[in-house]
Amino acid sequence: MAAAICLHPLASVLFTHESSDDVMPYAMSYYWLSLRSKLEEIPRLRHCIATIARIEGYSDVFIADFELSVHEAFVNALSHGNRGNASLPVTMTLEAGVAGDERFLEVSIRDCGEGFEPVRALRSICSGWSEKASGGRGLFLVSQFAESFRIEKVVGGCVVVLRYIPY
Repeated sequence: MAAAICLHPLASVLFTHESSDDVMPYAMSYYWLSLRSKLEEIPRLRHCIATIARIEGYSDVFIADFELSVHEAFVNALSHGNRGNASLPVTMTLEAGVAGDERFLEVSIRDCGEGFEPVRALRSICSGWSEKASGGRGLFLVSQFAESFRIEKVVGGCVVVLRYIPY
C-alpha cells in the first residue's frame, strides 16, 4: 500500500454562529493523511505535520511540541495498534479552526488494531512516567503537550483524538 498524503486543506469553510446579538465567524480547515505502519514513515509524518502547522500559521515552539506528540501517537498506533503490520495504515485527520478569537487544532489518529485497555494506560499517565518504566512514554508525552486527549475503540480499530490550543 502506498502512502497517501493531502497537504492542502480538504475544505476550508467559514461559518457564522449567532450568540446573543453578535454573529461570531469561525473558520475551519481539514487535512487528511494516511501512512504505512512503518517507522520509516516518521520523517514524512513530521514533514507533513510541520507543513500543515506552518500553513495554519502556528509558532515554531508550538510546531516542535506538536510534531513530538503526534510522532509519539503515530508510533503507538503502528506498534501497539497495527502491531508493526506494514500493510495496515495509520490514518490521521486534522481539523484546524478558530471559534471567535480562540484557535484550536484537533488530530484524530486511527489504527486498525484491537485497541488496548484505556483505563490501564491512563493510570500510568496519571501516575507519571519514570525511567524505570518499560514503555509508556508515548501517551505520557502526548498528555504533556495536548490540551486534552481521548481514546476511542471503534469498529476496525482504535482512535486517539488530540486537542490543542495552538499558539
